[in-house]
Amino acid sequence: MANTRETRQLNAMAAGFGVGSALFAAGAMLSVMQADAVFTSVVYALGAVCFTTAAGVQWRSAADHHPPSRLKDPDWMSAAIQFVGTLYFNVMTIRALILSIDATSVSYDAVWQPDVVGSLLFLISSWVAWHPIAREHRHHLLHGRSLLICWANMLGSVFFGISAVGAKMLPDGTLRNDGWNNWGTFLGAVGFFIAAMALRPTGPERREAASAEAAG
Repeated sequence: MANTRETRQLNAMAAGFGVGSALFAAGAMLSVMQADAVFTSVVYALGAVCFTTAAGVQWRSAADHHPPSRLKDPDWMSAAIQFVGTLYFNVMTIRALILSIDATSVSYDAVWQPDVVGSLLFLISSWVAWHPIAREHRHHLLHGRSLLICWANMLGSVFFGISAVGAKMLPDGTLRNDGWNNWGTFLGAVGFFIAAMALRPTGPERREAASAEAAG
């Protein structure tokens, strides 16, 4: 069955966000099980790369569909904010990997601060994505799944925010709440995974997109 540019982009986003979410969920469970810190950090870093790749596809998709006044377009704004958020997660996970290899090479705050910023940007992006124009542009092909995607992404962002709050290091060297840190990450990743799977076009949706492309 032929895929249009739009369905290829949706499949790429579903794959990137889906794999990234699965890796973040795995990283959280590895942390709970106190697995090797370097291996856990590598898992998180790979997940962040997947998030950034998918977010880049979504940003490009939004840019392709809209006029030059993109700063007024909620779809483009949400995608741009999300993309920048993923870059902060890349910084966070790479620094965490460096810290796990050499504890003297980077401070813990240098890991935690981009985590907070990335989580905040994800929350803002998820909020902007609720705008009717953004939903129409993004989900017009995904019949009946727009609300599911928005809710799953919003909950994922909220749980990532809870994780960042729990990951704050206290003066005594312990985390504010290690449970919030790990389980917030895990539940957030589950939310993002659900949203990612809902992005995958069904057979009828692919045919609809192909018909519209042929007619247009």
